[in-house]
Amino acid sequence: MRPIETIAFAGTSVYVLVSGEETGRQFALLHITNPPGVWTPRHRHLNEDETVYVLSGQVEIETGGETQLLSAGEVVVLPRAQAHRLGNAGPEPAQALVFCTPSGFEQFVREAGQPVSNNEPARAPDAATLGRLVGLSSRFGIELLPAG
Repeated sequence: MRPIETIAFAGTSVYVLVSGEETGRQFALLHITNPPGVWTPRHRHLNEDETVYVLSGQVEIETGGETQLLSAGEVVVLPRAQAHRLGNAGPEPAQALVFCTPSGFEQFVREAGQPVSNNEPARAPDAATLGRLVGLSSRFGIELLPAG
């Protein structure tokens, strides 16, 4: 059993629970803690589907011209190539499991983020971190899109 990796990624804490190396690249399972007010940019994944299961707090998802507010126990499937944006509009940290099929997104998180200790809180990304994220996105099949 390998240790769980903890990565500061775009203002969130990402715990790599299961990586593609362990599943023959079939899937990856991530646990994400998202502080209040932190949002992803609008984007789409060209290589993987994402399934988001909320553990605690509230996760707001904008996709297909609609906004959904998910609470603990609720789930959404985001098919590959579907533009979306996720964030925490609530007053407390949100936690979710993100199931990526096939794997690959976790490698983007590893390369664009920064390894941190398990108890280190999420922090806002600096300019260098954001630049790395933008620079690596196309290599991992992630299209960053204009707000819309």
